This record gives sequence, structure tokens and C-alpha cells, in this order.
Amino acid sequence: MRQFVKDTETQTKVKLQKTDALAVFRAGYQAFARIEGLRGLVLRGLFLNYLIFFAATLILNGLFYYQLLYPFINLIFGEGDGFWASTGTVILWSIQLTVAAVISLAALRFSVELMSFWHQSIVSMVIKDFRQIEETAFSLKAWFAELKYILKEALKACFFPLLLLFFGLIPIVGLPLVFLMEAHLLGRQSVVIYLDILTNPEEAVELKKSWRLVPIRIGWLPAILTFLPFVGWVFLPLALTYEVVGFTYLVEKSRAI
Repeated sequence: MRQFVKDTETQTKVKLQKTDALAVFRAGYQAFARIEGLRGLVLRGLFLNYLIFFAATLILNGLFYYQLLYPFINLIFGEGDGFWASTGTVILWSIQLTVAAVISLAALRFSVELMSFWHQSIVSMVIKDFRQIEETAFSLKAWFAELKYILKEALKACFFPLLLLFFGLIPIVGLPLVFLMEAHLLGRQSVVIYLDILTNPEEAVELKKSWRLVPIRIGWLPAILTFLPFVGWVFLPLALTYEVVGFTYLVEKSRAI
């Protein structure tokens, strides 16, 4: 059941003094130490994320290898121990490892985007520690609409690694451009989820305008993880969750001052 912040006429204005990746991570650590039950909620979400990530990676890699790549290489180079068969084996694994990396990143994007559904509950729990939360009546239609939107965004996120590869080929500016895009998109998730919880549209619009550069300032650290194949990708969901928690904690703490 989605929860919303109860808006009042005397609602305190947000005045963030310092918002960067390190400050957000420190705030996330403070939130985990302070808010009872938050750690368990996050661990359940991370378990679901990794389950989707590994399942999608294994299934997609298996389908690509057994249904497409292996039959094609076998048809062209044949089987056995000869020169052409050995050449085919080298080509097969070169292609498979490259495609596996792309599939893994796409599966990670998909699972991370689905985590935004879980992040809403996490953000609500952090806000609830500072002020009152109003629970709205459950609507199956609204729930399906929200799920449909998140699945749509998750599917779009699967194609984003291919777009990054294209921009990465641009000489000189390609790599910095890709890094800035990654930082913005990864940092944007923390901001968007918090704004979606608010029921005051005027406040949400005002905060969105004042936080234009915040996604890049908090997203550069998770962006670095995307450039570390496999090891960085495994830690990316945890880093993003820390940022979602830490950013909400910083915002709500600034309201309480």
C-alpha cells in the first residue's frame, strides 16, 4: 500500500545545506542506525533485486548461447578438434563473454528499476520517522497502473546500455558524456522517488527546479560502479538503496531544523 506525506499549511521548507554522494551515504548510515525495522525492509528488497538480476542474467545468456550462438558457430565452423573448429570455439566464447556482459548490465538495469517499487516503502518509512504519514485506501487499479509504469521504465532501462555504448564511441567527449549521463540517471532515482511521495504538487515542482543538479552530485559514486564490470554491478543496488535512504533522511532532517 502506497503511503503519502500529509501536507499542511505550516509544512517546513526544505533547505539542504550540503548534498553530495558522500554526505548522502553518511546520512544513509545514520538512518539505518536510527530507524528500527529499516534494515530488514532494505534486505528483503535487495534479496528480491538480486534474485531478479541473477535469474534474468542466467536465462537470457542461456537462451542466447543455446538457441542462437552455438548453433550458428557450429553451422559455420563445424565440430571436432581441427583448425576451423578451434577457431570457431575462440570466436564463440569471445562473442559470448561480450554479450554476457551486455546482458548482465541490461538485467541489472531492469532489476534496479523494479526496485523503485520497493524504494517507495523505504522512503515512506524514513519520512515517517520525522513526521506523520497518511495512508491512502488501496486501489487495485492504481496499483496495476503504477506497476505497469515501473515495468515500462524497467524495459526501457534494458536498452540504455546499448545507448551508452553508442555515445561511448564518440571521440574525446564520449566517455565523460557517458559518465555524466550515468550519474544523472542513477542520482535521479533518489530525487524522483522522494518527489513522487509528496502530495503537494506545487512543492514537488518547486523542489524539482531547485534540485536540477542534485542527481549528478549524488549519482557520480554509483556511476563509478557501473564502470567496474560484475564486481561494481553487484554492489550497485546496495549503493542506490543507501542513496535513496540517505537522501530522504537529509531532506527530512533539513525540515526538522
